Amino acid sequence: MKRRALLIPILSFALLVSCGDDKKSDSTTADTAADTSADTTTADSTADTTADTTADPTTTVVDPAAARIATAEEIAGTYTGEWTNTTFGSTGTINATFTVDAITAIASLSMDLGGNVFGSPDPDALTAEFDLNGEGPYAGTSELFGDYTVEYSAGHLKFTAPAVPGVGNLEMTIEGDFADGAFSGTYTIVGLAEGTFEANRV
Repeated sequence: MKRRALLIPILSFALLVSCGDDKKSDSTTADTAADTSADTTTADSTADTTADTTADPTTTVVDPAAARIATAEEIAGTYTGEWTNTTFGSTGTINATFTVDAITAIASLSMDLGGNVFGSPDPDALTAEFDLNGEGPYAGTSELFGDYTVEYSAGHLKFTAPAVPGVGNLEMTIEGDFADGAFSGTYTIVGLAEGTFEANRV
């Protein structure tokens, strides 16, 4: 009887110890699950951040002056051709050279008109420079045309001289297009004459 009475407390103590181990095991399992969940959440967050960063588009900045230089270089060259005054039937030659210095962003034009221009035979050549750092219109002055402006966009050129000395300070406009290696268009001396021209790149 004494042995049996002693055995019961020992078994009870062993059972308590065993139950305590089970609780500790459960706690460890819960901690492991929490750590795994935290790791998964961190990994998902990192993946989302990486995905969002990758998805953002890259912004490209275009230099306007560089774009104007590239456009000018496309039409640069030497052009030869002929102009025709359709009002009076007179004709003459055109010889023009257009160059671009990409480093300084300066475009240079030399244009020599032959024939009877504004009532004077074989005038001096027009020379002009345009700073492509600015978007235009580009202004200049010459003995033949007086003050003038030049506008250029998408292959189309417009030249305006509001008071040409050789024709009583009348306004002259020239409009033409660069296409297929040629520059062609029309001109008008307001209230006096109209004409056409065409020059091919050589």
